[in-house]
Amino acid sequence: MDRRELGQMGETIAAELLKRKGYRIIRRNYRNKAGEIDIIAGKGSAIHFVEVKTRQNHHYGRPCEAVTEEKKQHIRKAAYLYLNEVKSRGYVPGRTSFDIMEITVEHLEAAF
Repeated sequence: MDRRELGQMGETIAAELLKRKGYRIIRRNYRNKAGEIDIIAGKGSAIHFVEVKTRQNHHYGRPCEAVTEEKKQHIRKAAYLYLNEVKSRGYVPGRTSFDIMEITVEHLEAAF
């Protein structure tokens, strides 16, 4: 499985977990000139911009550690443009949240 396939699998798992927690998935892989947002989800009156990081192991640290300040800036800018887009159609969220979901898929061969 290549990195792209692993990332897509992680985003699918993350979306399902969010649904089970009562979130509604608004958009996946939203892109605009500022960047990409993996998942845009709503819960109550809040809107959540979710960055999904998937890894096969923890050899290079936790997946969330790969979300750099530069990546956060791109997500914030993309979210700002998204919010302007939906506000022009009359939707105003109660609050916004920037979330990270970590997905680790690790096969512990001969673990015991």
